[in-house]
Amino acid sequence: QASRALAMRLAKSPRAVVPVLLLLPFLLQACMAGYQHDSTAGDRKRKLGIAQDAVTIGEHGVNFGFGIAKAATNFGFGIASTVIKAPAEALDHVAGPNPISSGLHGLGSVLSFAHLATRVGQEVAHGITSASLGATKEGLKAAGAQEGQLLRLVVGEEVAETVLAIEDMVKKYVEPFSNVPSANLLAAASAWGALQQAAGRAAAGSGQRAALPEHTERWLRFGAATFGASWLAGLVDGVSLSSAARARDFAQRGGSAGDVALAMAGIEGRVEVLEFEQGTNQLFQPGYLVAVDHVTGHVVVALRGTSSVRDVLSDLACKPADVQLGGTPGLAHSGMLTAARRVENKLAEVASRGLQRLEMHQTPRLVVVGHSLGAGVAALVTALWRDAGRFSGVDVSCVAFACPQVLDRDLSVAVSNFTTSILVGDDLVPRFSLATSNDLRAITLSINDPMAHGLDNSFRAESILSLAAQANAQTEQRLVEMHSIVRGVACTAQGRLFPAGRLIHLAPQRLPQLAEPLAFDELLISRDMAAAHMPQRYLKAIQEATRMDEGADFR
Repeated sequence: QASRALAMRLAKSPRAVVPVLLLLPFLLQACMAGYQHDSTAGDRKRKLGIAQDAVTIGEHGVNFGFGIAKAATNFGFGIASTVIKAPAEALDHVAGPNPISSGLHGLGSVLSFAHLATRVGQEVAHGITSASLGATKEGLKAAGAQEGQLLRLVVGEEVAETVLAIEDMVKKYVEPFSNVPSANLLAAASAWGALQQAAGRAAAGSGQRAALPEHTERWLRFGAATFGASWLAGLVDGVSLSSAARARDFAQRGGSAGDVALAMAGIEGRVEVLEFEQGTNQLFQPGYLVAVDHVTGHVVVALRGTSSVRDVLSDLACKPADVQLGGTPGLAHSGMLTAARRVENKLAEVASRGLQRLEMHQTPRLVVVGHSLGAGVAALVTALWRDAGRFSGVDVSCVAFACPQVLDRDLSVAVSNFTTSILVGDDLVPRFSLATSNDLRAITLSINDPMAHGLDNSFRAESILSLAAQANAQTEQRLVEMHSIVRGVACTAQGRLFPAGRLIHLAPQRLPQLAEPLAFDELLISRDMAAAHMPQRYLKAIQEATRMDEGADFR
């Protein structure tokens, strides 16, 4: 009961950390009582784990509390010292040394000693308290305490396991950086960005021209609609007064939440919303919208992108997981694969109802769409449906916008006959995976200390940046060669994943081009890497590509 009360208070207010110190003795006593009377070893370890986690929180509270105390002590004694010192110095200046100023100086010396004694006492108390809590933790650990039990109590087993796995992954990732100054890491990243830009310029325009899928812009808007009117439909049109007016008009006429979301996303024509789930509090269960689009003759299943902390956990649970599609074993993004498996049956049931409402004079068509997290889950749901032979006689396809790296290379190519990923500019998300993150870490460390990683000193950050600043044909070629060499040395991470299906890359003032999966096999260091991911940028890129493809004047 004590641990549950503590957990609930911590969940409601971070300021509750400090009172943990007062609750620790009671909490430890309660947990040890449970340890003595509970006959189940697993329960004993769980209770000891809760106590251990509470001690850990107590350690943070101690550091926070003593930090405040030390700052307040310095501030208070500083004010007192100034109040005494200023008059003493003024008297010395006006009348020379005198009994009053001498007395003030003496009082200042006493005050300085008191300040020093107070600080020493605080440091000793801080050290003893921290050592005591540390010893308590070690004792609990020796008794079999399981870490993370308090977190499990607050957020549930599955969320806790995901958070702890991500925490462990992040700790392992940043550990090699611990002894490298931040300025060195930034310089190395800038140098690698210069090499990437040179390689990108050399490869520009080398892809084969590609045609966008029919209704591409409309499918993007369906994906944006999943965010709902409260999220301004993912700001696909930016902050649009006309979109807001359309949505308000639908709401005033008694339209459903799905109808209002479609209006906000700028979708016109006869669309029948079957189900609109704006999101749940469950991990690995993104929101979705299923509708019958009578304008195009499709049932549309749209998955929502990242819009909550739980969605972020789905994104970051990115360790490759085993999967088999079409009899071919391979790898998939573990978090998004879990999400796809959890929603596929529900979505299939609603989509089946939608297919019955289509006009039957044409082949029934079902399209699954989404942006970002929604794109990754959409691609995997479609792959699972096709693999299971669902929707026989139905044209099932997927259009994924900003699709994350969700399948290994072989499986990505295998689904290209029914899945198309639209990718814009230097968008970070289609290039982000555990493997490419580990590659970037290895590259940064290699450029920071080339000799330690089998490279010569011409690969140091300052040398690369100096070469890039010269900007001529000879140095450009050298930068491209250096990019290839660094990749060969550092890009060795296992478990490589890629965006799903046929990849179409959109860039400013260029027709859409087919891209190879390997073109998205490294994280690009670019000022535009985050902004390029936004739905509004995808909409603009699609509209520009459409105008260019139609031969319109492009400015």
